[in-house]
Amino acid sequence: MKIVIVGAGKLAYYLIRELETTNEIVIIDKDYNAAMKFADDSVSAVIHGDGSSYPVLREACKDAKMIVALTNRDETNMIACQIAKEKLGVDKAIARVNNPKNREIMEHFGADRAFSETEILASMIEQEIDFQGLRIVHRIKNSDHVLIEFVLSERSDACGKTLIDYKFIHDARVVVMAGDDGETITPVGSTVMHAGNQIMMVCAKKDIEQIWKAMVC
Repeated sequence: MKIVIVGAGKLAYYLIRELETTNEIVIIDKDYNAAMKFADDSVSAVIHGDGSSYPVLREACKDAKMIVALTNRDETNMIACQIAKEKLGVDKAIARVNNPKNREIMEHFGADRAFSETEILASMIEQEIDFQGLRIVHRIKNSDHVLIEFVLSERSDACGKTLIDYKFIHDARVVVMAGDDGETITPVGSTVMHAGNQIMMVCAKKDIEQIWKAMVC
């Protein structure tokens, strides 16, 4: 697959090292010295130019399936994705967001996916919060809710109760369960919870500690 990368920084360097063996890589940067650092066997072409310029992108994006904009300017990344998607027929556009507040507007105006290194780091820290036996599986986009996973403790008063009878913390709800044998259980109101059940639940982030105390520890 042909991938165009805008921005010849460290992030691009490590990304190319992961992708170079199975993909055709084209890199663009308006800093000549930065661009020329990639002029080796790891990339198919190096283009010295502005990655938000239509003429530059038209040359780079011919037959490309994806563009990844990694500069330290959100405006450049957004315009590059927008031109590639809307004017040049590139299938997928991924953008780096330097200011997390710009992520939504980036996705609205061109990027299929916009990622913030700050948000990724925050998510990693959040998932390492010391709730032994419980972990955050997924943060729900544009929401204060998360998907959590844990094994129901034998000490929990939820054991032996049905989903409809047990009083969950606020609006928390079970979405998937699994028995000791690993068999998946589709939860309904009459489903009985047993010690050792693996439970996946949607809940508000602020309620995680209460759920942990009530059902895990």
